[in-house]
Amino acid sequence: MDNKFKSSALMVIASAVLWGLYGTFVTILTSMGLQQNVLVFLRMLATSLPVGLLILAKDPSQFHIRKGDFPLFAANGLLSLLFFTFCYTSAIKVTKIATAAALLYTAPVIVMILSAILFREKLHARKILCCILAAVGCAFASGLGAEFFSSDGGTLITPAGLLLGLGAGLGYALYSIFSRLILNRGYSVYTNVFYSFGIAMLGFLCLSCADGSISQVFESPARTLLALLCGLLTGSLAYVLYTTGMKGMETSRAAQLTTIEPVTAAILGCVLFRQPLSGWEILGIVMVVGSVILMNTRS
Repeated sequence: MDNKFKSSALMVIASAVLWGLYGTFVTILTSMGLQQNVLVFLRMLATSLPVGLLILAKDPSQFHIRKGDFPLFAANGLLSLLFFTFCYTSAIKVTKIATAAALLYTAPVIVMILSAILFREKLHARKILCCILAAVGCAFASGLGAEFFSSDGGTLITPAGLLLGLGAGLGYALYSIFSRLILNRGYSVYTNVFYSFGIAMLGFLCLSCADGSISQVFESPARTLLALLCGLLTGSLAYVLYTTGMKGMETSRAAQLTTIEPVTAAILGCVLFRQPLSGWEILGIVMVVGSVILMNTRS
């Protein structure tokens, strides 16, 4: 394994760990009364604005995009980032968080299939095995295993929850696909993040204005600053690391490495909020970590 691949893999894994912090921020901010649309707006703002300032300071030419390529950036912002967030939030409302999180991580499988079609990436046995292992591991790490095998007779998932969860997985997967297409057009990681998140930010600005939650930005400076910190860590830093790391490996492999995210979220929930890990969740963590190791070994 060459050093370039190792550094790319570490960047993708680091981005997944940072994404795993998002649930902690959301738990704290929603307990402080911040509504979902304005929270996401602030996160998108704290993602696109610092990257824009970095471009301005280092190479303003990266602001330039060809007119014919604008639909790709719009698709990444609206069909991926905005669509994913809407579906995931809605899925949590109509089903359990564990179920929504497990369905979200159908994304690596979707990326693997689309990458084989669009980018001619090879579908070999190890890659398929790792994706299946990671998807099942994510389900268990999210707490779905214990629910599935419980005998309380409750409804595990509704048709609406299933469709919204799969929609979230599709939107999540499309970020990798659209970003690869943008990078293949010669654009930088920073150009991609600035425009994709800038467009998504405008979308959530409209939504937060429509429901009136935008007024919360000015009600509590401490809460707003915490939301912006959430955006800096789980937004700009995480997505720059992921998109940069993705340049050095196959799209499907990068997507599979992000399954470290629910593992991080489960461990943080245990450490910070004293949420005990069940045997199924521990098994899920072991399966996800095992799939990452298997995906990144030669033999």
